[in-house]
Amino acid sequence: MNHPTLIRRLLLAVALVVLLATVGLFIGYRQVARNPEALLDVVPHDTDMQLNTIRQTASKNGIKEWRLAAESATLVEQQKTMLLSKPDVEFFMEDGDNLHLTADQGTIYTDSSGMNISGQVSASTSRYRFHTETLDYDPKARILRTETPVTLSGRSFTLRADSMAMDLKTNVTRFDGGVQGTISEDLQL
Repeated sequence: MNHPTLIRRLLLAVALVVLLATVGLFIGYRQVARNPEALLDVVPHDTDMQLNTIRQTASKNGIKEWRLAAESATLVEQQKTMLLSKPDVEFFMEDGDNLHLTADQGTIYTDSSGMNISGQVSASTSRYRFHTETLDYDPKARILRTETPVTLSGRSFTLRADSMAMDLKTNVTRFDGGVQGTISEDLQL
């Protein structure tokens, strides 16, 4: 077999595979368009609503408390929860230095606006950054709390502790258990 014939056959085979894939996608789309209930088999049975790319802002007395974006959200009304994938939350602090937080997953408790964020939690302000595995938000007290090891670092310091509580109203943070740190001589107090 000569070289040009082999190339023609290879191109013909690739074109046939692309044509079959296109026809398969078209037929699959038509079946879903005619019977959208078939998609419900993919969603868990206790789910009331499934959303992609969600954005939400929480305000109290006309003042923004936090703004959320997530890749997806699943509302489970019976449990009063909204399950989030890849949440990205900005907490508005009274001193104007907002806290930006990202994680792998999270839960908003719809009856209280409380949150539980977990999986590679990373947060930062203009002055510092911290990392932990889980974080809870209490909206009544406006406190972020973690009971898992946390590392907080800034330009002139690094702190590690077993737990942390951060008051978003006063911007005061308390560390407990096994607190260790390094402070540079450049730190301004």
